[in-house]
Amino acid sequence: MVVQEEAPGAGRALVPFAGRHRYGWQPPGGPGRVVLVAIALGLGLAALVNPKGPGRLGPVDVVMATGIVAAVLWALRARAAVRMPYVLPMAGLMTAGLIAALVGPAPIRGVQSVVQEIFLLLWCAAIATVCCSPRALAFALRAWALTATGWAALLVVAVLIDERAISGAGTTASDDPNYVAGLSETATRARLFFDHPNMAGNFFMIAVFIVVASGFPRALGARVGACGVLVTAMFLTGSNAALLSLLVGGGATFGLYLWRRRGVVVVTAVAALTFGVVGVAVVEVAPLVLATAADSDNEFIRNSLGRGARSAEARESLFSSQLDLYQRGNLLGVGPSSTRDVLGAETATTVKQAHNDYLATLVERGPLGVLSLIGLIGVIWLRVARFAKVRLPPGLNTAVPVPAALAGACLAFACTALTHEILHYRWLWSLLGVVAAVELLARRGSVGPGPLDVTAVPGVR
Repeated sequence: MVVQEEAPGAGRALVPFAGRHRYGWQPPGGPGRVVLVAIALGLGLAALVNPKGPGRLGPVDVVMATGIVAAVLWALRARAAVRMPYVLPMAGLMTAGLIAALVGPAPIRGVQSVVQEIFLLLWCAAIATVCCSPRALAFALRAWALTATGWAALLVVAVLIDERAISGAGTTASDDPNYVAGLSETATRARLFFDHPNMAGNFFMIAVFIVVASGFPRALGARVGACGVLVTAMFLTGSNAALLSLLVGGGATFGLYLWRRRGVVVVTAVAALTFGVVGVAVVEVAPLVLATAADSDNEFIRNSLGRGARSAEARESLFSSQLDLYQRGNLLGVGPSSTRDVLGAETATTVKQAHNDYLATLVERGPLGVLSLIGLIGVIWLRVARFAKVRLPPGLNTAVPVPAALAGACLAFACTALTHEILHYRWLWSLLGVVAAVELLARRGSVGPGPLDVTAVPGVR
């Protein structure tokens, strides 16, 4: 399939894009409206994590399943290449999880976690398959950016009018084993329809990078406004992890963008200066700010920045208990989502879920799981490195004007994984599907796939 450009006066309806490039609604061999809308709905309704159904399924999972089916049917009908990125490292991760689950204390929950991972991998593959042209990719990214901004605006308005049924402030998702809150934290921390405030904060934080990467809204003022709404919603969740991850990912985005524009020498100088300033701030300023926030009369500040020291102490105790658990355990691991059960049975000081994807993988899936996770991270960064600091082909550059922001989003997720378990976040796999699509289009010069390429199914492309 070759993506064809059309003049503005051509017969078919056109979807305008920033810049000079315009793409027809349905170029030969590309996905049609139904498939694109199905994928866009899966991206746009990601906030509908609750209410929960059987197997902890949320309303958005039904929409995502519809998108997967639509993508498969289109690929079969059009004989398009079916993309299965990350399948090899994920196969290792899931195999390690399944083995550990069957010998662990909670086999049903462990198997359920592996099934969730299969579903999320299929969703990632659906995005990578459908986004086989710059037009389709731009449609998906803009749908994500627009709907995430809408969810953020809804949260901000709900907080302003104190509509807690929508904002989620003062409520908890009691069926979520990862949710941890202090006695008064939930009075101010918003979560919308997510399981907990930290999940909500992560969603809005990642959406900032999607807005920047897609260049949508097209007007700079509107784009800045969208980012402002998203950051405001993130702050209302009181998630310190989201704030820190935004700073880290934002710094990486700016560094890669500057590298492309000014070269490695300028980037090195700016990075050295930044690290120096940040180092001084962490040592000299941060303790004072956190102490002041902890004693603040403002309940929101006290339950966000002010709980930083308490959260760090709780994480330190939790991670120490998990390391002791691994040293006393076996090489197979205790099974996915079983850390809390095992710690509770051993009457550990801190009984919670792992709150660290790297440590959770070691404890729950053993060394095989860790090697698979390292492989997954390696594949992600190999893909990102191929497009993050280069100018993309003309059509693709229109769809993704700032590809460095996708690298920043990946780094932000890697940072969040140090304090939370994010491997089952739906928008993580949406992002990875987008990364795979961009890398494939960049490698092929924005030329879409031809007939069914069976070598693309099992391989990592």
